[in-house]
Amino acid sequence: MDSELTFWDHISELRSRLIRIMIGLVAASCLAYGFWEKIWFVIAYPLTKQHLHVDLIATSPMETLMTSFKMSLISGAIISFPWIMWNVWRFLAPGLFANEKRVFGVAFFSSIIMFAVGACFAYFAVLPAGLAFLATYTKGAITQNWRQGDFASFISQFMLAFGVIFELPVVAYVLANMGLITAGGMWRFFRYAIIVIFAVAAILTPGPDPVSQIMMAVPLVILYVISIGICAMAQKKQARQETEATA
Repeated sequence: MDSELTFWDHISELRSRLIRIMIGLVAASCLAYGFWEKIWFVIAYPLTKQHLHVDLIATSPMETLMTSFKMSLISGAIISFPWIMWNVWRFLAPGLFANEKRVFGVAFFSSIIMFAVGACFAYFAVLPAGLAFLATYTKGAITQNWRQGDFASFISQFMLAFGVIFELPVVAYVLANMGLITAGGMWRFFRYAIIVIFAVAAILTPGPDPVSQIMMAVPLVILYVISIGICAMAQKKQARQETEATA
């Protein structure tokens, strides 16, 4: 661990990394803006591919323009996510011991993969089913005209939320290796975790409907169970290393 750097050296390095992150985010957002019509096609695809009777409308002169800006910014954040995580890792790595670097190195790169898996799961599995349910809920009794901006926000926030909740196993891996949580403790907390999970799903879902909350809560429960298994494996590995060290 590097102990020679002063406090102001760390502040200077943090400032440098934040500037690089912002440059990467702005560059990715500008790049995405050049393809905003294609991005809109991708966002609308979970709805349009099912040929549901829903019209996407703009209710103000500025709505399409502002929606294109919003889509570009969110797309830029997704595109630059690996760059952001890389800079976070480069800032933290010099201050970590060798074993900590191993744990956090695995966690940082795994977080990129899990974020992508969560966003893709939402896009290909959850959103089509959820949109089909919402669009056909009235069985044609009410004409479905959805605002373009609201729809884009719903899709984007849902994908971002799933990307975030799929980080749970990564967080469990880090905390277990730090000795802050155990598999037994997580299992004993399971009944309370169910309540917390549904509360978190209610906060993270962009819509107030219980369907979207359930669609987010169920995968989160599964991820919690997976996290218990990850904690158990981390504990076994630590116990084996301690045995080898004392042998």
